[in-house]
Amino acid sequence: LTLVGTATILMWMNWKLALLILLFNPLVIFATVQLGKRVKHLKKLENDSTARFTQALTETLEAIQEVRAGNRQGFFLGRLGQRAREVRDFAVASQWKSDASGRASGLLFQFGIDIFRAVAMLTVLFSDLSIGQMLAVFSYLWFMISPVEQLLNLQYAYYAAGGALTRINELLARADEPQYPGGVDPFRNRDTVGIEVRDLSFGYGEDKVLEHLDLSIAPGEKVAIVGASGGGKSTLVQLLLGLYTPQSGVIRFGGSTQQEIGLTTLREHVAVVLQHPSLFNDSVRANLTMGRERSDEACWQALEIAQLDATIRALPQGLDSIVGRSGVRLSGGQRQRLAIARMILAQPRVVILDEATSALDAATEYNLHQAMAKFLSGRTTLIIAHRLSAVKQADRVLVFDGGRIAEDGDHQQLIADGGLYARLYGHLQQV
Repeated sequence: LTLVGTATILMWMNWKLALLILLFNPLVIFATVQLGKRVKHLKKLENDSTARFTQALTETLEAIQEVRAGNRQGFFLGRLGQRAREVRDFAVASQWKSDASGRASGLLFQFGIDIFRAVAMLTVLFSDLSIGQMLAVFSYLWFMISPVEQLLNLQYAYYAAGGALTRINELLARADEPQYPGGVDPFRNRDTVGIEVRDLSFGYGEDKVLEHLDLSIAPGEKVAIVGASGGGKSTLVQLLLGLYTPQSGVIRFGGSTQQEIGLTTLREHVAVVLQHPSLFNDSVRANLTMGRERSDEACWQALEIAQLDATIRALPQGLDSIVGRSGVRLSGGQRQRLAIARMILAQPRVVILDEATSALDAATEYNLHQAMAKFLSGRTTLIIAHRLSAVKQADRVLVFDGGRIAEDGDHQQLIADGGLYARLYGHLQQV
């Protein structure tokens, strides 16, 4: 408003001088815009260096045991120091160059004013402009200096923020998880449901992991999925839970598609136990219940089935014992059994075990399978495993090869067929 009002008065007093002033401002603005773009680039470099440092720090802390065991702490701490120095250098460069650019803009503006003063004085000599009018023009010009400088400084703040917004916009531009309408609940009033997969295809980029997969699992059936690594077994789990979106095909639970059920209802009744479960730096109880209302008695029953009750009772605070970040205070097998107890507490209709007992010794695994047999009875169960002891728990075995089901049958039948399954497990069939 100050600029508009001052420009109007100047045009009324002497339109030639007013045009000279108003035409000079765009030149200053153009020059400062070019400097401002440089500031945006510097801010982006600073933000990128901070991201690299944070990532390196997180990775080093998460793998600190492996780093120390391999006697590589010198290398990784040196890498952290290098990343920290990058943050410092880019931050310093961004700060002083931004400040220098702002002062350069101000200097350019002041230089332009001095040129205008010289021109105005010449105008007094060669026109009918009086000295009083010239001084009045100078006075109004001072009114313009403050808002113009504020606008110049504002654009540097804008460009600095633009460098940060670029990273935020990259996150905001990512596609959200699909929100299906839902409304159908095939799990209601049922102990379990069957699973049907038709013409399912999925790939990471150009590489197809699953291609035109067809699969049927009857309600209450226990099915093992085996095959070489990279065959698509774990990818199928992600698709069943709706964590990945199929490129083609359909998945049905109890005759209803994922879109008809809705992901919230689906995940409430389908539970998965992963090979490397995620645990929170919280109590055993919190990691078991995951925010659900469960009694201590139910927690202990779940831990008993998971063969972990004796271990937790031995802890000083029992269920209130803190497991540490990512469960660092527990062994790998104990973390897996805690995740199994968590699944049991959720009381799912469908259970997926993805290498869920890979870290257990043979005796503990045997006792766990015996204890879980009653819980899994009547529940549709998928067992993804490489160990024969886990595979033998299934009623039927599916052998994945190249994203397709190469063989289908029970253990003895597949061994007799002499195919891929026999090559994978034939030498272990007496185990």
